[in-house]
Amino acid sequence: MESFKNHTYIVLDLPKKIADKVKKIRSEYSYTMSFPVEITVAGSSGIGVLQYEQNPSNVYTTVKDIASRTKPIKGIFGEVSSFPSTDVFFFTLQDESSIRDFQEELVKSNIKFLENPFPYKPHCTLCNNSSLANIETQELLSKEISEEFILDTVSVYSLERKPNDNIDVSLLERVNLSGK
Repeated sequence: MESFKNHTYIVLDLPKKIADKVKKIRSEYSYTMSFPVEITVAGSSGIGVLQYEQNPSNVYTTVKDIASRTKPIKGIFGEVSSFPSTDVFFFTLQDESSIRDFQEELVKSNIKFLENPFPYKPHCTLCNNSSLANIETQELLSKEISEEFILDTVSVYSLERKPNDNIDVSLLERVNLSGK
């Protein structure tokens, strides 16, 4: 049976205009990310990465089915926050409900996920930096991107860690949210 070979995530991609603004903030804090700018719905919190031993084509079919029933999601970032006892800073979302609903559809589906001990918090990561000075932390916490955006693309990405600590990201599947 074909299966997943690496950690595999399901994400909502941010539109280019907003993604470029997030990348600019990330670059100010010397943060590079393996993924494009996105909101993870499976893999970082709430539910873990996809279990390896399942048929990828079945997973993609299920993701397409859920996406076909889900209308594009309006989003507006809220404040910048950080996870407790970490150096991970992120944009919150003013209204998480539609993203949480989408994740819940994945949880109820036939897709199998590894467990994740952290509660789900929809977010867009800005920085993971333990060397920020207090002034830099305060500047980061005051960042804003205030315009509304539409999340209409779901992607499935695989991350493969290479021996030199580089990470290869592979886009495995991409579908549009097209529900009414």
